[in-house]
Amino acid sequence: ATPEEVEESLCLRMEDAIDGLSHIEESKCQAQEGSASLNIKLNKSADIGRMLVDIQTQINAINDFPSEIETPVVQELDWNERVVDVAITANTSLPDLKAYAEDVRKRMKVDAGLQLVSLHNFSDHQLRVELRESSLRQLGLTVSDVASKLARQNIKLPSGNIETRDKNLLIRFDERKITPETLGQTIISSSSAGSVIRLTDIATITDRFKLDENRIQFNGQPAAILTISKNKADDALRVKSVVENFVQQEQARAPDGITLTMTNDLSSVLWDRLTMMVRNGWQGILLVFGVMWLFFSLRYSFWVAAGLPVAFLGSIMLMSLLGLSINIISLVALLMAIGIMMDDAIVISESIAAHLDRGMAVDDAVLAGVKKVLPGVVSSYLTTICIFGSLLFLEGQMGSVLKVIPQSAHCESIEISSPVASLNCT
Repeated sequence: ATPEEVEESLCLRMEDAIDGLSHIEESKCQAQEGSASLNIKLNKSADIGRMLVDIQTQINAINDFPSEIETPVVQELDWNERVVDVAITANTSLPDLKAYAEDVRKRMKVDAGLQLVSLHNFSDHQLRVELRESSLRQLGLTVSDVASKLARQNIKLPSGNIETRDKNLLIRFDERKITPETLGQTIISSSSAGSVIRLTDIATITDRFKLDENRIQFNGQPAAILTISKNKADDALRVKSVVENFVQQEQARAPDGITLTMTNDLSSVLWDRLTMMVRNGWQGILLVFGVMWLFFSLRYSFWVAAGLPVAFLGSIMLMSLLGLSINIISLVALLMAIGIMMDDAIVISESIAAHLDRGMAVDDAVLAGVKKVLPGVVSSYLTTICIFGSLLFLEGQMGSVLKVIPQSAHCESIEISSPVASLNCT
């Protein structure tokens, strides 16, 4: 079926079926040749499990679907994030380029284990048939006659199923002509003498795309773009590394004239932030150590500076236990929390040093020093909680993004940093 027929027979019926359901924020149905996909966005108050059941019930209740369609499937979509693109360029025709890109896409999934790979740059594939008017007149045929014969000999239909004890096998009749050569062999007319007229005898068949203007060029050459994404459980840096190894191996065995290039590497942003944080962390440790050494002893300077990596590693561990990922937003929160930790450590250390200078024993100086500044440290901690904690109550898309800041800063870094700062000088 054409996309227009799919939209009329599937999309409109499904959209009407779910129209009365609550908690639906947005719905969009995409019609393609032979298939339809209805994407539904729910609001935050929706119960996902209940909505899946309700939507499945409404879809199953549609009684005027075409008889030959497969059973509709309703499932929850995972959250995906783009990681990197692979541009495939070649001095060849666009159909051949798409065929090669589709082959690479399949190998990415099977060989490299990358499940979220999509192909861009191509509209729907089609075979254009240009009939010769003189040939039609000679055979007494019309355009409608030829179209009807092509439709009858170019079908794909489910033909039932075979149930066994272990599995259920679906049977499908597939007689589609998907290349100019096979379509050209379609019999249009035959005579009593046994001669046949095939489509290639009365028409010119070209292999092309529905929208030729949908093209992408990479470095001045036509290109196919493979987009690799990840779900919540995947590591962006690991996915990028797998893609990099696959591209190197594929380029080594690719035919002459075909080039695979990684581009739009969004994981590099995360890597740059991690590198910057590690570099700035070591610089911060050295600077803190040097500044503390100007005013305190070597012992104080060492323990205050040592609190930074201890608190940071503890934060990363707790983030992993709580299911929070390392991303740009959480890294910013960690950097802010580390700054607060260093302030607390310096204040507590200075108070302990002051009591030691008065001749107090080490244990007594630690207890007295911490007790003296405890109200100020706790108040600064509570103030930080109040300021950043308000982000947890933001709603909408912005709230879902910014809530990572208080989660990372409060639940991880600050909660660990304050006890560490108190213990550093013991």
